[in-house]
Amino acid sequence: MKTIETETGKQKFAPGLKPDRDKFLNHRQEKFLMIVFLLILLLQITAKVNAIKNGLQYAVSSGIHSIYAPIENLKWENPAFAVSAGINRMLGEKQFFSVGFQAEFAPQTYQGNATSLQLLGQFTPVIFKNVELGIGMGAGYRFSEYPSKTYKWSENTWENGKKFKGMVQIPVQLSAGFREIQFSSLGVTPFIAYQLKALFGYNPDFDPLPDSNVMFGFKFHFNRN
Repeated sequence: MKTIETETGKQKFAPGLKPDRDKFLNHRQEKFLMIVFLLILLLQITAKVNAIKNGLQYAVSSGIHSIYAPIENLKWENPAFAVSAGINRMLGEKQFFSVGFQAEFAPQTYQGNATSLQLLGQFTPVIFKNVELGIGMGAGYRFSEYPSKTYKWSENTWENGKKFKGMVQIPVQLSAGFREIQFSSLGVTPFIAYQLKALFGYNPDFDPLPDSNVMFGFKFHFNRN
């Protein structure tokens, strides 16, 4: 098993994974089918809950993100700005469940400017009358463009890499908010969220590579008369 030495020479790590893992969802047809599947799944859920009052909820947030290096003593380094927007379908009489899409843009000089779309299901119970807690999980796809020159390891030497990279991401999210502040027919829920994503296909030697966000934002919906 090969090892890769860090610049300091004090830490080493062994990938121990097969190089062909990097080929997952490299073809345009497979990427297209995955997006279609996510859209169909959301439409099927939406069709069954049309009677739920105030069913649609929108969310906007911004914060910082960073990718962890897959070595000993993981550190959260080189944080960069991130912005996200989404639409959710609220489920249940008390609306403690939701499922929806999130779009995100997270530029990073070293890690690539990432644009992603993901489907996220959440359980958001309310405690102490107004405190909303949340836990969610989902799946999505990320497309990164690298502003700097990229390289790839070819067993013996470094070679020029691609400017663009597609990756599957599996997000897990924890959140807390205040449900809700009323402005006439508008209900607003401020929140803070931490989301950790496993990235598959980043590099055959770094699979899966975790990425994390700390986001502050607002959820809002329009009350029906």
